[in-house]
Amino acid sequence: MKNYFKLPLCVLASALVMTSCSKDDSNDIETIAPYTVPTTYNFADANYASSTQRVKMALELNSYLGSALTTTITTEKANDYFNNTNNPFTTDATLNTSGVKLADKTADATTFTGYFTQQAANSTKNTVEATNGTAGYVIKGTAKRLVSATGLEYNQAVAKGMMGALFFKEALNILAAVPNDNNTTVTNGTTAMQRHWDEAFGYLSVPVDYDPERTYANTDAIRPLLWGGYLAERGKGIEAGKVIFNAFLKGRAAIGAKDYAVVKEQITIIQNKWEQLVAAAALAYVTIPTNAVSVGDLPTQFHALSEAYGFISCFKYRPASSKLSAADFQKLTATINTNFYTLVNEAGFTKLVEAQTLLKTVYGLN
Repeated sequence: MKNYFKLPLCVLASALVMTSCSKDDSNDIETIAPYTVPTTYNFADANYASSTQRVKMALELNSYLGSALTTTITTEKANDYFNNTNNPFTTDATLNTSGVKLADKTADATTFTGYFTQQAANSTKNTVEATNGTAGYVIKGTAKRLVSATGLEYNQAVAKGMMGALFFKEALNILAAVPNDNNTTVTNGTTAMQRHWDEAFGYLSVPVDYDPERTYANTDAIRPLLWGGYLAERGKGIEAGKVIFNAFLKGRAAIGAKDYAVVKEQITIIQNKWEQLVAAAALAYVTIPTNAVSVGDLPTQFHALSEAYGFISCFKYRPASSKLSAADFQKLTATINTNFYTLVNEAGFTKLVEAQTLLKTVYGLN
């Protein structure tokens, strides 16, 4: 794919007076040379190691919090994962000395440390069957979930909430600032604009040769993670993987060619489609509890609502151009903050159906 773009540098000041912004007429037109957009993210000297490291850290933290179903966990250990203290990481021990941590990039950090405390407290009740008002486990068949007194799985609140408060937020904030970055001075092979674009790409967490049509196995060492996984899991119907990955490729190539109009176009595409992906995930999880097959299945219903809780919180970090109004965000938040026992026992699932309708209407979802 090749792109061509011509930028006029001089104009007529008026019909009577001619001015020139260059003494040499040959400099009046700056031509952007044709450039090729690659099919893989193998740009020279691209480095987004810190983004990848934070993804790995989040996954190990999530795994630890999830273990509360069968063992007692501690707030202190969870905070070690969050702050990268006391060498907590074992899946990839190099993370312990990386100089990177989750805490310094996560918005509303005290919200998450509060979740750690709640999950640790709930872990001491993992042998107690939960009821409305009492934390413990809910079970049906082989499905078993550790929930709070209101039905919330705090490990899911952390996992999906941090996908918004760290990865979604950081990627979109970085991209919004990219047009103002320096793209002239080269340090270690790249400009500031290129480095920041790469950092944002890293938070998507997909392989450099990502294929949106491929089904990646959980055993595949090089597979999409976190948001990368949701590109297919909840974003296939809106072609989120294809659109976002291609926009990252085209934008990075355009930076190299100094084709800034295209860079800005790709930023808008990424922002809009990534936010729509958040909405698609939220829609799926406020819908699952209302499906006939899920009625009476508290592990399924509460797990879905816990994921919805996290994904709806992601909207707090949506771009300035978002279609979601402040009032509608508050409606979604109020719904998902309702006691889950109340939500699943409400006649006709009124509140959840309203949330479904809102998300479909605002984001053009089915």
